[in-house]
Amino acid sequence: MHVSLTARFLALPAMFLFASVATGTGLKPGGPSEFSVELPQELRQIAARGGPSPVAHALVTVAVPANFDATRSYPVMIISATSDPQYHSSRRLLGAYAEAAVAGGWILVAADPAEEVPVERDDVNLRYALNAAALAALESQWPEAGKAPLAFGGFSGGAKFSGWLAAAFARQGRSIIGIYLAGINSDTVIAAARDFGVLNETFRRTPIFLQSGQNDTVATPGDHRSIHGELERAGFREVRIEYWAGSHDLDPRSLRTALDWFRKSAPPRQN
Repeated sequence: MHVSLTARFLALPAMFLFASVATGTGLKPGGPSEFSVELPQELRQIAARGGPSPVAHALVTVAVPANFDATRSYPVMIISATSDPQYHSSRRLLGAYAEAAVAGGWILVAADPAEEVPVERDDVNLRYALNAAALAALESQWPEAGKAPLAFGGFSGGAKFSGWLAAAFARQGRSIIGIYLAGINSDTVIAAARDFGVLNETFRRTPIFLQSGQNDTVATPGDHRSIHGELERAGFREVRIEYWAGSHDLDPRSLRTALDWFRKSAPPRQN
């Protein structure tokens, strides 16, 4: 997974992220809301590693609880799919997880490029740009989004993206309260934290939940156990691994378990 995000990204002020303009009909409690978000030039440059990127718009899906109240605070999870063809829609993956997540009081966000992107250009830079724009879109509809605690989660290659994105947004000063790694065969959390300079005591307290299919031959139970051990040796204090009777496939029930744990483990919010 190619990464060149760090230097350019760290030099940019956070405020430009909110230059994006979202179009849509607002947030729909209990269901998905769809937005098209224009990427500002700074994000297009990040997406293309100096760009501008041919990706000019993010297609964003947001799912909020049925009792959503725009004056309240909610935790937010960014969902990431793999870059593999036919499985690369993060918005589709959000649809599989949405019911379990919103029932637990979470907001889910996912973003995909509106323009076609070859698989070799679907990298961390692009994913960061898309999700930064998605959070800006969410904040345009829900002002609390700028202060909301964030979690990151994905399946297979999307889990690897989640490790990088968690470190990237931690470097921006966001509160990271969990990382969900499902069907993953190699760790990215440690390398990302080192790359972004956040491998500190605060980041090491981030709860990390590994979900493994007992019959998975792509990302085996042994792979998950190996990652668990690597994270513990790197000083991560809260790491769980759970198995389900499946193969290389989704298990929304384990996501709900992880989200409940993240919320319980999160430090009290500072006003």
